[in-house]
Amino acid sequence: MQGTDALGYLPLMHLAERDRDPSDDSVHVSTEEGPALRDAAAAANRAADDEAAATAARAGFRIGPMQVLEPDDAIRRHIAEGELVHDLRTHAILRAPGGDIALGYGGNLYLTSRRLIHLGQVVVTVQLTDIVELSLAGERLLLTLREGEGLSLDVDRPRLLRAEIAEATRGLRG
Repeated sequence: MQGTDALGYLPLMHLAERDRDPSDDSVHVSTEEGPALRDAAAAANRAADDEAAATAARAGFRIGPMQVLEPDDAIRRHIAEGELVHDLRTHAILRAPGGDIALGYGGNLYLTSRRLIHLGQVVVTVQLTDIVELSLAGERLLLTLREGEGLSLDVDRPRLLRAEIAEATRGLRG
């Protein structure tokens, strides 16, 4: 059996830019550029912008109260008298660990002065005082609740939302 070199076939191995031999004058396409890296750079920029917005919000909370939004028709019938709406995140995906639906439930997420309310494929309400811990896993916000239960939320600007939830909760625990 002839070796592959005798057949004129040489397997190509793509090396990262930093691992390339500078004396090698063969034509190559850089593996250090492309759609995946552009997407990663865009995600890193979004995360940095989100962190900056969260930092600015925390600074603002030291000066004055959280903003209050006018309740829209969808949330109006779900809030109690005196309950204020502080934020709305459209296209929020709610997941429960071990839940039956891998893709989660889509809907709008409202942060009120007392609760997180997810309105969409399902209606889920979480009392802010039941949230024990808020953490981030990539761009997903993880909520640990009393009794060891938890939820994850895929939302735009999760770092800012975490800061807003913390501030609203601080107002309840005084």
